[in-house]
Amino acid sequence: MGNRRKIGFDLGNHSLKIAVSKGDKWEYHQVLLPENLMEEDQITMPHAFSAFLKKTKKELGLPKGEAGLILPGGQVICRLVTMPRMLESQLLLNLPYEFSDFIRGEPHQYHCDYAMCRPTGPEPEEGEEAEMTMMAAAVEKRQVQEYVSMFAAGGFPLKRILPQEMALIQLVEAYTKAHPGESEEFCFIDLGYLSTRIFVVQGDRIKTTRRIPAGCRQLDSVVADVLNVDGFLADSYKRSNYQGILEHPRCVEIYEHIAVEALKLINFYHFTYRQNQLAGVYLLGGGAAIAPLRKMLEETLGLPALPVEALMGASGQPVDNIGALACAAGLIACEEEEG
Repeated sequence: MGNRRKIGFDLGNHSLKIAVSKGDKWEYHQVLLPENLMEEDQITMPHAFSAFLKKTKKELGLPKGEAGLILPGGQVICRLVTMPRMLESQLLLNLPYEFSDFIRGEPHQYHCDYAMCRPTGPEPEEGEEAEMTMMAAAVEKRQVQEYVSMFAAGGFPLKRILPQEMALIQLVEAYTKAHPGESEEFCFIDLGYLSTRIFVVQGDRIKTTRRIPAGCRQLDSVVADVLNVDGFLADSYKRSNYQGILEHPRCVEIYEHIAVEALKLINFYHFTYRQNQLAGVYLLGGGAAIAPLRKMLEETLGLPALPVEALMGASGQPVDNIGALACAAGLIACEEEEG
């Protein structure tokens, strides 16, 4: 079982991130999505997406077999939930109502799942109600069925579908299991295409999170406007820092906005959990490759950007912007333990 191949997909609005493992050997790929295939966390052309998967599988020589998928953030709700202790049958009946303030439509239209967290406090005294804490998630059943169909048609039967939060928790748990005694607190800043998401993970749970409505798409818009080019060329110029465009004042304004909003969450976490041991931040997503943005975050937060590759399975060859692939690695990290 230790040599069984595992493959994880992290589907973003701009690219598909892929992690493949076989025993202690890992490989990582990031493939740009065809134009107009993904809009606002939604696949616009299912058949074209399946064809894209087939083409990618052939070009990269990806293995056959079951795979895992991280859902785009806008399609799943994941949160820390505390409920009175109950039987699993009762929990499955009641869990959908924990999301009633967040979902559209009826609870029966959603698939809910959970991962129980380890108890952190003393057992309740006599007369006190016993509680249980878990990471719980909800996603539309229709959405799950669509992804299962699209990936199967593309040659990848889906075994596991997770929210980004759970992939990061699995990445942390795999790392702390291999490094006992080290801090279990990790701060991840995902500098994505549509938005920036911040997660503080402590062991088996998300302690705090925030979404900032600013990301690489805003940078692409600035580059396109300043250099008078289309969006596709703007992305290329951004990646190569053409004519020093990443230092343009309008780009710097976006960096400052993201950094200040991130600082608000970090300050809140420091104030709420005064015994915290955050040693730095791990930068994820496409924006992690933008040097001026990394520098702005480090200076504003007063925390270093730590090497995310230290949390991941080692690759045999250099990988551009390894931070963009961390969630895909986390998706199959637990399978490494199970295998």
